[in-house]
Amino acid sequence: MTGWKIFSHSVFLLKHNINDAVRISWPLILVMILGFLFGSSGDFTGDLTAAQPMSGTDALLQLAMAVVGVWVAVAWHRYVLLEEASGPVPPFHGGRMLAYFITAVLIGLGVAIVAGVIGGLASFIAVFSVPLFSLVVFAVVVCAIWAFYRLSPLLPAAALNEKLSVKEAWAATAPISGAVLMAVLILALSAVAIGFVAVLVLFPVSILLGMAVIGVLQWAYTMVGISILTTIYGISVQGRSL
Repeated sequence: MTGWKIFSHSVFLLKHNINDAVRISWPLILVMILGFLFGSSGDFTGDLTAAQPMSGTDALLQLAMAVVGVWVAVAWHRYVLLEEASGPVPPFHGGRMLAYFITAVLIGLGVAIVAGVIGGLASFIAVFSVPLFSLVVFAVVVCAIWAFYRLSPLLPAAALNEKLSVKEAWAATAPISGAVLMAVLILALSAVAIGFVAVLVLFPVSILLGMAVIGVLQWAYTMVGISILTTIYGISVQGRSL
């Protein structure tokens, strides 16, 4: 199995279920629009590189984004993996959302601590060669991302209220470990490339149009990212085929 298959299947999940994806993710879209209108990004002065101080509104928007992000992720996992029906308002599973958030934080902290320790131990390399140290840091970051996604089945498991240990999640993704990393890299590189092209082509025409397109792309890649987690769980834990 290749990373491209995981990525393309995740795109297919979004494309094939686009109406349900919009219905489930409208809280996320709403908060993104509010951020576009009232956040620092709504200050269209033409200087896109100027640093914007965080305001109280920005803090509230980020908190809202975190809440609706978990809400939508849990609802989308359950829609794809359990075929759970969704009405005008996506199902709000408070307990599952809290478990999902705590699981994500614990995975992130665990991976970050290990990566930080390794990076700290490797810092002496900078004394001898800064380029070599930069290469080591890059390798540590890539490995940290890889480790996070190796453990990522824990997230859909939390959404589905299924018991899955760290050891079981790591073992389940062992056969597709390389494909998992490749899928994430394809997601990141394609998002940067498409976003860069959109900025170059649209922003000279209209900053508002450019920001609108970037917003749509951000939503699409957020949903594809959640779908990648769903796909990894489906093939590694549930034994589904692509």
